[in-house]
Amino acid sequence: MSDFTSHNPKFRKPASIPREVNWKTLFSGDPQDGWMHSGIGILSDGNIVFESPGGRAFIVLNPADETFVKVDVDAAVLHGITVVPNSSDDSFWICDPGGTNAAQVLLVNRKGEVLRTISRPNTKDGDAITWKPTTLAIVEEEGPYKGDIWIGDGYGESLVHRIKPDGSSQTFDGSSTSLVFNCPHGILIDTRGPQSLVVIADRRNKRIVFFTLNGEYVKSVSSELMIGPSSFAIRNDLLIVTDLYGAMLSVDLAGNVEILIPSIKPERGEGWPNQIKDGETLAPDVIDGAVNSPHGVAVNLSGTVFFTEWYFGGRVVRIY
Repeated sequence: MSDFTSHNPKFRKPASIPREVNWKTLFSGDPQDGWMHSGIGILSDGNIVFESPGGRAFIVLNPADETFVKVDVDAAVLHGITVVPNSSDDSFWICDPGGTNAAQVLLVNRKGEVLRTISRPNTKDGDAITWKPTTLAIVEEEGPYKGDIWIGDGYGESLVHRIKPDGSSQTFDGSSTSLVFNCPHGILIDTRGPQSLVVIADRRNKRIVFFTLNGEYVKSVSSELMIGPSSFAIRNDLLIVTDLYGAMLSVDLAGNVEILIPSIKPERGEGWPNQIKDGETLAPDVIDGAVNSPHGVAVNLSGTVFFTEWYFGGRVVRIY
């Protein structure tokens, strides 16, 4: 495969929100409950699932009427959420970097029951391993790679692990890209092109990186607009990217980067993503139509985009 790196693809000037984008805040958490540091997924009935502020539970919300239920789960932080397609019980994976608790990767159902766990690959008894997984993607297409699970250890060792159905694994540090990973925060199987690729949000390196399903480096994309790419979803031929430190972005198949939703302000203030007033750390002042700290993202079959924001209480937004 080509090792072409598109460090400065063409990009369009930042613009106001496109007219076709309709904004609806579906959920605003109580700041007193703590951080929302959440991924997001879409279940088979169209409901969305995300972390309850403060962790240790998830919320299943009906976007049509904004009713929701809260379900307890044995996870400190529901940082990464990946729904298993066509599962009979709407099971989904949780990447829990742990905070003060041990990190874990869990498969749970809508009742919050743990169905499976994944440990860090290649760990030996007695090894002092920092394992803080942030993201997970599953290869769904038929072929030799079906069932492979890719996990990004974004907050731990900045490694990416590929776990095969037979239990064997590979570990990637990014060195084949000429730059080792620095917080591989988000992973997605990119099905837009003629062949599926693994795309990684290498956040602190301010780039997104593409690999074949067999782990061969293909290309990188970066832009002056890309400050801290965090998570992905696919909408038609566009890769939707939450940029934690900036805007909501879109990336086309040619690597052109555009602002989809602008940032509330161009620079992070003291206490970001929260704010400090009179010496106290408080939730930020947010507005409709601009983002403060976009984190997780998902797109449904009709092209509606749902995303979360990271701060005290947090919020969940729908755009289309």
